[in-house]
Amino acid sequence: MYTKNIVISTGKWLRKYALLILILVMLTTELVSVSLNGMSPKPQLPPNGYVVESGSVTMQWNKGNIDKPITLQLSKTEDFTDIVLERKVTGTTTSYGDSLERGVTYYWRLMQDEIPSAVSKFSVSKQHIKL
Repeated sequence: MYTKNIVISTGKWLRKYALLILILVMLTTELVSVSLNGMSPKPQLPPNGYVVESGSVTMQWNKGNIDKPITLQLSKTEDFTDIVLERKVTGTTTSYGDSLERGVTYYWRLMQDEIPSAVSKFSVSKQHIKL
């Protein structure tokens, strides 16, 4: 009878600590993901939703805190299934002027270690406006 109580107590103890370890692992994984996303590059210019007047655009971003290669992606779809441009970039700016279509919304993001930045979008005006 005495040994049965010890086994039951040990089983409950192990289940409690196993659950605690599982919770700690889940929290740690989430914290690492949030930390990496907080240090990754972020699109700055053109501002989200901006209308570009000409057929070319200069994109600018903050580099973030991680010293790893950055890939810029430009797409006609928000889910990046229709990528127009994908290039490795250095620094914090790049220009693109090859055949941006008028009246089209473009989405762009930066990838670093396969972690995407926030998505920003801009469109090219339907008509060229002379000031």
